[in-house]
Amino acid sequence: MKWTGFIIVILLFTLPVIVLEEAEAKEKVEPLRLTLLHTNDFHSHLENVPYLHTAIKEEFKKDGEALLLDAGDVFSGTLFFNEYLGQADAEFMNEIGYDAMTLGNHEFDKGSEVLANFIRVLSFPVVSSNVDVRLDPSLAPLMQSWIPEHPESGNIYPSIILTVKGVKVGIIGLTTEDTAFLSAPDKEIVFRDAEKKAVEEVAKLQERGVNHIILLSHLGVRQDKVLAQKVKGIDIIVGGHSHTRLETPLVYHLKSEPTLIVQADEYGKSLGKLTAVFTERGVLTEWDGELLNVLAKDQKGNDVYPPDLLAEKRLEQLRKPIEKVKEMNVGATNISLNGNRRDVRTKETNLGNLITDAMLEKANQYAPTDIAFQNGGGIRSSIGAGNITMGEVLEVLPFGNTLVTLNLTGEEILLALERSVSDLDGEAGRFLQVSGMTFHFDPSKPIGDRIMEVEIQGASLDRSKMYRVAVNAFLAGGGDVYSVLKQAKEKGRISELHLNLYEVMSDYLSGHSPVSPQVEGRILERKE
Repeated sequence: MKWTGFIIVILLFTLPVIVLEEAEAKEKVEPLRLTLLHTNDFHSHLENVPYLHTAIKEEFKKDGEALLLDAGDVFSGTLFFNEYLGQADAEFMNEIGYDAMTLGNHEFDKGSEVLANFIRVLSFPVVSSNVDVRLDPSLAPLMQSWIPEHPESGNIYPSIILTVKGVKVGIIGLTTEDTAFLSAPDKEIVFRDAEKKAVEEVAKLQERGVNHIILLSHLGVRQDKVLAQKVKGIDIIVGGHSHTRLETPLVYHLKSEPTLIVQADEYGKSLGKLTAVFTERGVLTEWDGELLNVLAKDQKGNDVYPPDLLAEKRLEQLRKPIEKVKEMNVGATNISLNGNRRDVRTKETNLGNLITDAMLEKANQYAPTDIAFQNGGGIRSSIGAGNITMGEVLEVLPFGNTLVTLNLTGEEILLALERSVSDLDGEAGRFLQVSGMTFHFDPSKPIGDRIMEVEIQGASLDRSKMYRVAVNAFLAGGGDVYSVLKQAKEKGRISELHLNLYEVMSDYLSGHSPVSPQVEGRILERKE
């Protein structure tokens, strides 16, 4: 009898523990079914926000715990940014309920104080593990060094932990190291090695027991592919920077522990959606990714995602201060002007010719100038035939670059041209549109040995001769790693003209309209 009572007492004490352990075990074997919504490279195209918000709200109705993430480059690209410096973007992102974003290179276009003002008003955290702002007076107060499970809004963390359906999910942020020369970050900011930081941050999350890990990457799809293959522990890479439209996820390590790469085009035209199922160990077993075209029409011509009324009303209010500027006619064109992203970064275009012709003409008003360069990455839109407004000019040249001239030797010009054609496959923004010159290049040859038959003003390039070259201030400062131009600037071979490029282009249009620029054979690809 005594033994029976003793056994009953033991069971009374141990049964709750057994039941609790069984319950915990049951929770652990339940797979996480995660819905991930994502955007990237919005570039202040707020005109698409009302449609995007409708799409997001519809997805939230299907899964109330869906994560909404952004892979950077919220800044720069339209008159909305010129007017509001990111504050309008932040307002819309807060309203729809983003969970986190990482920093793109263009977040640094207007300096640290503008970026800090943007981050301060966000209702969600920023994740950035390789951007070191500890010595930057504006951004340092916002940078936190720990990994929070309950991140506070308006702060920058190397990574964060969010709980989704009872499971901890880690989110890491990375920004391209090229930001140092692709944008205008303050000198105190350092961009650390992205791959190394990814490895370190994954290890820290795993030490915290987190084995479901998402990387917000503003590195471009080529670098994302490298990380997917080399850095263990990352389940999903949400990409940006390369403006890549991935209709379905790229998959690596399919037979072991899969890593997915997703990216949602640009300008908020698409909403990325990924449904992913994990084991309790955080291994992906199933997934389904797609891009939702938020601007789509049905067969009757109606919006598939009708604009959200609240967002549309607010957008109309934000438009008012910039309408007069946008609507002002500055000229006309008889033909479409090609500013297609891929084209201006890989070949001569008629818009590239017009812009550089305008630069060369303006520079010649100050002193005799031989040629002009404009990086393709600084040309951000096309213009249709007809009247041209100031708004269209500003969308083509949104970055506030000014016109300068440099005195360069023929040898230095040759080095610059070699730099221009060094990454055609990557459609890099360094590709130069030109005026006052022609050149041939052979992409099959080694980098640094691709340029042939350079002529300036109809005469063969003289490597020892000094030429006067019109460029934008970004390139003159070493942007896109044009160190040869930066060195000339630092040696004092520069003249500041204090003219914004959009003024230069609008003045040219006013004086020459209607324009009909052609592709003339200034840049010719030739393979031997």
